[in-house]
Amino acid sequence: MKLDGFKKFIHKGGSYIPKVCIRKNGQISFNAGAVNKFDLDIFKFVMIYISEDKKRIAIKFTNNEKESGLCAIQKRPGSFAFSAISFLRMNDIPFDETINFDFIWDQKEKIAFFRPLDDIDIIKNKQLYDKKGA
Repeated sequence: MKLDGFKKFIHKGGSYIPKVCIRKNGQISFNAGAVNKFDLDIFKFVMIYISEDKKRIAIKFTNNEKESGLCAIQKRPGSFAFSAISFLRMNDIPFDETINFDFIWDQKEKIAFFRPLDDIDIIKNKQLYDKKGA
């Protein structure tokens, strides 16, 4: 039996669910699941955008060194990250603890979209509720 039209699965990294993370050191990172699923390892830079209501973040991946506002990607086994401290502070996005988020991927434009402020509120309220209810 031939395997034409099939792609071999090769175990890479520990998690297969794509996630973006805001780390408590002010970095934004993507896990191995995201890197592998969307071939993010071919990119060198990202550009960060925030919606007018400051609830949504867009991260556009590029190799175009001539773009303005580039953040260099720091690649490590299993994930990669970039510094976003200034962006997070300027937009009042808390990073006092590390939190993972789901994201929507636009394959055509190579953009990841996520909603950290809504998710952080939900996570923190759940934690407060769990502590009071215990």
